[in-house]
Amino acid sequence: MLSAIQRLGGAMFTPVLLFPFVGILIGLSIVLKNPVFVGDLPDKEGLYYQVLKVIEEGGWTIFRNMALLFAIGLPIGLAKTAHARAVMVVLVSYLTFNYFVNAMGGFWGEYFGVDFSQAIGGTSGLTEVAGIKTLDTGIFGAIIISSLITWIHNRTFEKTLPAYLGIFQGASFVAMLSFFAMIPAAWLTLYIWPSIQQGILSLQTFMLESGSFGVWLYTFLERILIPTGLHHFIYTPFVFGNIATPNGITADWFMNLESFTQSSTAMKDLFPAGGFAFTR
Repeated sequence: MLSAIQRLGGAMFTPVLLFPFVGILIGLSIVLKNPVFVGDLPDKEGLYYQVLKVIEEGGWTIFRNMALLFAIGLPIGLAKTAHARAVMVVLVSYLTFNYFVNAMGGFWGEYFGVDFSQAIGGTSGLTEVAGIKTLDTGIFGAIIISSLITWIHNRTFEKTLPAYLGIFQGASFVAMLSFFAMIPAAWLTLYIWPSIQQGILSLQTFMLESGSFGVWLYTFLERILIPTGLHHFIYTPFVFGNIATPNGITADWFMNLESFTQSSTAMKDLFPAGGFAFTR
């Protein structure tokens, strides 16, 4: 069990390896548009500003599609064979899962206690994944669904089918099984997740509102769980999710870097959530 958890933790780290480059890219783009450092160059009507803005927008790709990134990153580390095909099936199946959630929520949202007529974000519990309005399961949901599909892949990809069904063998067979697995997965998610969401929100709210003790508890749990690999579940929603700040501590730090450098207000007042990233 410990080995499996550690393997999962290692797989979760794969997408994180992409963050340093885009983080540096976004940081440099923001700094080079800051009048404090470059004077009058960053005129929004000028080519200098526009080129930097284009580069910066490209850099936000990863941070704006975090759940999708973690979903397709897991099979790279967890699939036993045919990793590329596993990634393809996970991508298709994860999108299918969100379409199922969208359809079920639209028809039976009242039964699940979820109002799908609300706008995404805020306290609605809704978000958008690849243009699909869906329940906001964050990175947790992506990891769970991706793990399930990868598990199906590992057990069925090499299964030999009768000759007349040969066209459905391999990745096609995994995709077929995953399609039908996503139906109950979507239903269970809508049925269970809102309650889990409240529990997670309560713990995270406690950390956020408990001042120094909350930061200590966050850091303690993050560190003590490192040997099990479960520490990713503590820091990821804060650093890359929308728990402490709307777009995650990392993304919102870079997004507000220019205004931070121009302010004389203490950083603990400007960006109090930054305390949860002291260990990064």
